[in-house]
Amino acid sequence: MDHSNVETILSSREFLDVLQEGVWVSDGDARIVLANTTLATLLGYRSPDALVGRDWHDLFPAGEGARLSRHRRGADASAGRDSESREGAPAGSVGVMDQTSVVTRDGEQLPVKARLVRRTTGGTDGYIGTVLPSDRGVPGSALADATSRQVMENSIDGICIIRDGKISYVNRRFEKLTGYSLQQMAQIGLERLVVPSDRERIARSVADPSRMLAPVHHTVRLITRSAHEIDCELRIVTAETNSHAVLVCFLRDVSELTRARQARTDFVAVVSHELRTPLAAIKEAVSLVADSPELRTQGDLHAGERPRRYLDIAQEEIARLNRMISNLLEVARVESGKSQLVLGPVDLRSCIIRTVESMTTLLNKKRLKAELLIPEDLPPVLGDEDRLRLVFNNLLDNAVKYTPTGSAVRISARLLDPGAPVMSEENLLPDTSYVQVSVADSGPGIPAEFLERVFGRYERVDPHGPGIGLGLAIARSIIETHHGKIWVRSELGEGTCFNLILPVREAH
Repeated sequence: MDHSNVETILSSREFLDVLQEGVWVSDGDARIVLANTTLATLLGYRSPDALVGRDWHDLFPAGEGARLSRHRRGADASAGRDSESREGAPAGSVGVMDQTSVVTRDGEQLPVKARLVRRTTGGTDGYIGTVLPSDRGVPGSALADATSRQVMENSIDGICIIRDGKISYVNRRFEKLTGYSLQQMAQIGLERLVVPSDRERIARSVADPSRMLAPVHHTVRLITRSAHEIDCELRIVTAETNSHAVLVCFLRDVSELTRARQARTDFVAVVSHELRTPLAAIKEAVSLVADSPELRTQGDLHAGERPRRYLDIAQEEIARLNRMISNLLEVARVESGKSQLVLGPVDLRSCIIRTVESMTTLLNKKRLKAELLIPEDLPPVLGDEDRLRLVFNNLLDNAVKYTPTGSAVRISARLLDPGAPVMSEENLLPDTSYVQVSVADSGPGIPAEFLERVFGRYERVDPHGPGIGLGLAIARSIIETHHGKIWVRSELGEGTCFNLILPVREAH
């Protein structure tokens, strides 16, 4: 490779943009004719073109540019003496300042090490300058601030900084997501970038940074400059710069994820509905056969035992499939936002007894006894009876699975003491009495590391066990929608007890 090719590479924009140093080239009148992306980012500009045409002295605080020039002139004099004594001495000279600052677009001073080189090409003078962030002799985290700026500019999230109620910084991704420039967004405000239904929440979040004790998360619909709506996650955190509280907002486009979730929800709903129709027909046909006079009046009782056993198995599996489909449909309703409660007075004693009766086949198969400890004068709760039946179905089904053959499942209910610790939990209705229901088994218990996870979707303590891991997640969702609370207590070898509380329907 010859000398001219090397010079071409060194002077190319692609090469300059990958350097860690900020670089500018100016003419003999100190006007910048070329700058790299690193310098623009360091100073807070969107593009190096914003620096072209400026006097490079203006990059530094007053007097610092002249001081760098004096350093260079001193080097010039030294180079001149050397050139008189040494043939072929270089025409350029270097000025070096290890401790100086540059002025960012926001007017802040960033400590740097600076270099200035004079070049003469074709009889025309010019200068090449470089700056490199430095933390030497500087308190605080000025270098970290410069690094943070570069990180923010290359983040996959849109980032904006709000200072004194106005947007003072946005990165490239934020501009691309919204379609607005910094100047436009400074006039609009963050809350005006979202749909009207989200504006009040966002306005409250950004009103006073000093009152924000923890990061705030919002799911919002962003309105772009072209009037398109985008599903986004917005995270707002507080930060401090120069003893001044600011808000840093991270905006992530989740529209693709939202569409994928909706497609999954729609698929589950459609498949579940399609499965219910043939299952209902099968269930009806099996019931008709099981109740047929021919089967019940067979002369040979032993001959009728086998088909009866097969029919019992078929009915048991149909019931299990129906419970799975009910769970899938409930998940689809919750995820689509279509889960609405039909509230009314619910007699828990009657509701639980019917649930136990519906699971007689499962209980008999394992020779289990259902012990009901529910007072007859238990006050009714305010709830959706169908949804509560689904909760008790899931809890009892769980208890039956893990209770040893020949043992018992205990279901109890009582009016809760208003001073009970659980009454201080969030989401409960104030000045309202609550009923507690407990479903206990004598199974192997749940390992401590799983206790926090059992209410998660598709979570199973035994990965090879029956079920799809939705029952407890749905139970929690339904109970919390009723302004209740559900929790579990368990010890290995001592069994498991699921507890839930529901608000009493107050008499009017």
